[in-house]
Amino acid sequence: MDNNSHITDKDSHSQIELRNQEMTDLLGDAPVWLIHTGSYLLYGVLSMFLLGTVFISYPDVVRGQAVIDDLANVEWVTVNSSGQIETLFVRNDSIVKRGDTIGVIQNSARLTDVKRFCRVLTNIEEYYLTNNTNLLRVFPFDLIMGEMSESYEVFTQAVKNCLIYDDYHYFAQRKTFLQKELGILKREPEKNELPILKVERDIFELSIAHKMEMEKNKKQLEVAYENMVNSLKSWESKYLIKSNNEGRIVLGDVRGLTRMINKGDTICSVISNNKEEFVARMQLGQDKVAGVEVGNPVNINLAKYPSHTYGILRGEVTSIFFIPYNKMYEVNITFPHQLITTTQKEIKYELGLAGEADIITSNRSILSRIFNPIYNLFGKREFENDNNQ
Repeated sequence: MDNNSHITDKDSHSQIELRNQEMTDLLGDAPVWLIHTGSYLLYGVLSMFLLGTVFISYPDVVRGQAVIDDLANVEWVTVNSSGQIETLFVRNDSIVKRGDTIGVIQNSARLTDVKRFCRVLTNIEEYYLTNNTNLLRVFPFDLIMGEMSESYEVFTQAVKNCLIYDDYHYFAQRKTFLQKELGILKREPEKNELPILKVERDIFELSIAHKMEMEKNKKQLEVAYENMVNSLKSWESKYLIKSNNEGRIVLGDVRGLTRMINKGDTICSVISNNKEEFVARMQLGQDKVAGVEVGNPVNINLAKYPSHTYGILRGEVTSIFFIPYNKMYEVNITFPHQLITTTQKEIKYELGLAGEADIITSNRSILSRIFNPIYNLFGKREFENDNNQ
């Protein structure tokens, strides 16, 4: 009996109609206009999405902390090496110009010798133009240059090579002898045809050898000159204390300047007469500074002045120092509109004014961001295939 009931239920399920003609006639078919409208709406949404990816863009930014300084305020003069101050060239309230030397840190070079050498160093450039060796004869060869001694010795040896070659007059004397010999041979040209050709060849080869020797000496002098200039710049940066602004010197404890000082210590300040020269400084790592260029716009959100109330400061990158300090690179930012925010509110400068800065390095559309990785991937594969072939 159970088996019969099972069969009956199975047969009843098989007789269920999934599509009922009477129900279909009652409901009717879906309107054509509704299907078309839905398709158009779908295509419109997709088209708007594609257009949006083309025209909507957002920037690539390099983010970091920026500290704003006022160059018209105070420049703190620090030292770049440890030691004792050998000489101070200024007094309290002295007026200095940009680049003036304030003092010298004690070192193994004699300051008077360095000054004497720098006065005649410019003769090298004139020598390149004129080949006048008299310009080289004024160079002193017995100076005490301290850490620059190695570069100084190489430079003086290059100068001596130029002078020795000129003093011996090898080229002029040799050429004179050959010309006299050529004149004698030409008295009987028919008999001395081959000797005449040989002497003329010797004169030509002598001239070529003379030019090569002159270029060799000048090249050695040029390389030695560049090394000497680099050594001078390194010595100057390490031991000379200079002012970066024009203004009035304010010395601290003058008696304290006689004791040992450490690298980075502040010895004085320069009060400048400039009017509101604001500059923001950022410290970026190597991975971030690579994409930054001079002229990039910058948005700064000040920590003390919230952007939703005061707006943001806008500036631009004016300089990048690619000499790292503690593995960080300094980026300087100036403000064309001073400290006026996007909401036209003027921010009063105060010491330690800082905020989060966004350097805008590029502005790309969403579509380019989608397809650029794909394009780069195929370009990389083609490059690898070319290398394999």
